[in-house]
Order: sequence, then C-alpha cells, then structure tokens
Amino acid sequence: MARSWRPVALVLAGALLAGAGTAGATPELVTPSVEATSDGGPLNAGWRDPGVVHLTFDDGPDQIFTPMLLGLLDDYGAKASFFPLGRNLESRWGGDEIQDLLSRGHAVGNHSFDHRRMTLMHPWAVAADLDTASNLIESLAGFRPSCFRAPYGDHDGTVDAVAASLGMVHAGWTADPQEWRDPWVPVVMAYLSGERHDGSVILLHDRKWLTLHIAAEVLESFTADGWRFAALPACRSDSERRDRIATRGPGDVPVGLVERAWSSGGALHLTGWAFDADMAGGGLEILAATATGPVVAGVTSSDHDFNVVVDPEDAVGPICIWARNAGRERYDTSLGCHLPELDTAERR
Repeated sequence: MARSWRPVALVLAGALLAGAGTAGATPELVTPSVEATSDGGPLNAGWRDPGVVHLTFDDGPDQIFTPMLLGLLDDYGAKASFFPLGRNLESRWGGDEIQDLLSRGHAVGNHSFDHRRMTLMHPWAVAADLDTASNLIESLAGFRPSCFRAPYGDHDGTVDAVAASLGMVHAGWTADPQEWRDPWVPVVMAYLSGERHDGSVILLHDRKWLTLHIAAEVLESFTADGWRFAALPACRSDSERRDRIATRGPGDVPVGLVERAWSSGGALHLTGWAFDADMAGGGLEILAATATGPVVAGVTSSDHDFNVVVDPEDAVGPICIWARNAGRERYDTSLGCHLPELDTAERR
C-alpha cells in the first residue's frame, strides 16, 4: 500500500507548527499502577448513556486473540470499539476480517500506524502517521475512521487539531487496568468494579491471553449486574452504510449491521441493514438462531433494510443472527449476537 497523506493535513500541520509553542499541553500519561486511571482526554458527554459501559481494545489485530475475543463478545451480546495499530492491520488482516468485525456491531478507530508518542513528533509527521492509518482502514472498511486514540494517550491541542483536520476526535478512557503488566485478575476486577459508571470506557489490548480472561470476567460480572456494552458512538461513521456497501462486488460475502435491538411484549425486535451484491435488489435472507434451530426471521427490503422479530420463547439470552450469502459458495455473514437495549426502568 502506498503511504501518503492529504495535502490539507500538511497545510494545517504547517499552521499548527507556527503556533506550536502555545498550542502544546502536558500529555496525559498512564501512571504505572493498576489502581491508577487516565482518561487520555475528555470524553464526549453524549457517550455517557445510562447503564452502558464501553469496552475498547488497542494494538490489534491478532490472528488468534482478536477472533477469540469477537466470539467472547458475542456470547454476551456485547459490542466494543477496536483501535488497531496500522502496521499490525496491514500485515495481519484483510477486508473480509475488518468487515466481519463491523458486521457483528463493533466499531473501529485509528490508533496510529507506528505507535509513537505524538506530542514529541513534528505536526507533519503526526498528520502523515494518522492519515496513513486512516487510508489503510478506508481501503479495508470502505470509510475513514471518525475517532482516534493516541498511543499512550499522549495528545495535546496540536495533535487533536491535526486529527480534526482528518475528520477524527480523540477517544479517551476512564479505566486502565494495564493488563500488559500481568496484574492479578481479582485485583483488576476490584479496580474495574470501583470505576464503572454510566459511560465508563475501559482500555484493554487484544494481543494478550490475559486480556481474554479479564474480558470474560468483566462481561460476566457487569452483565449479571444489569450493564450493557456498546460501541463508542463517536466511532460510528455517518457514511458507514453507504461506504461499506460500495466495497461489495459479485462473489463478495454480505455486509450489514444491526442498528437497534429492543424488547416488546417479550419478543426481541432487531432492525438494521444487510447487502449482498449478488442480490442487489433486496430479498436477502436474515436468519436467527432459536431454541429449535436456525430460522429465516426476515428478508431485506429493496433498500436493504430488515426488521426481525424473535418470538418470546426464543428470546432468552443473546440472539445471534446472520445474513445468508447469496453468491458463490463462501460463508454467511454474522450480524452479531444481541441483547435488548435497557428500557427506562432498567437504566441506572
């Protein structure tokens, strides 16, 4: 892949350089202790949905750990946000893998290409690094990311302005158990239990076995206490649907997204979209896993929308659905496993 950056980013970087003496700020770095926290930057107030916490994973993808993590998240109907490192993404994953992650309901953001401390970099170098990573994500996902997370949480006004010129806001965190230091899992859980609140953002890394154990404990404990796990809204591109559909051609597997899941009268309702270039006029089958086996729960409209209703007797625990591949024999596309959103009475 050719590495380049947009001229607009360089123009802004040059302007920022001229004012770098006043624009800089002390980077917010993580204290080397499992009890310490770092938000890595302010959180958007709109992220603080009642009863919802956000799992985030940096530095992937990994050929082994990331797929295992996706399966674990499905087990709990949980959605997460992933910040892959550009150099890892370039060498380890292709378009099918990133589309699978997105179709399951997760979000993707920019974590730079080379994982360097950005406040120590020339603004032009920051622009080049972030833009290279965004270009790579766009080549696989079809859209440029709308959020970024600076390596080490090391960002300031200059870094944020460069990122803004590339269409991204910074995604910080509120809890960092620093599992890369191999802490004891019970200590991590005690720490995270004390840090959970509406809109909590937990920082983990999909490159260690320990992360899988911590994630499993968090998902089990938090879900049992009535919490839901959602992707960061700021990491959802407004053009995701259009841009992902544009990546599909004959023979490609479908893409899609469940946009909402809610309960009414005991039944689970799921609405979203799915597209297969081999059935571009609609009519794509959406299947659900029920107690009696897979059933065709709905089909897409000519606009590629679907509205699936799962009967009350089958709507126990996360409901998994998928889009049946209409083209040459490859595989169906998972649209993830889902719990109903919390109603007003359940929200914390």
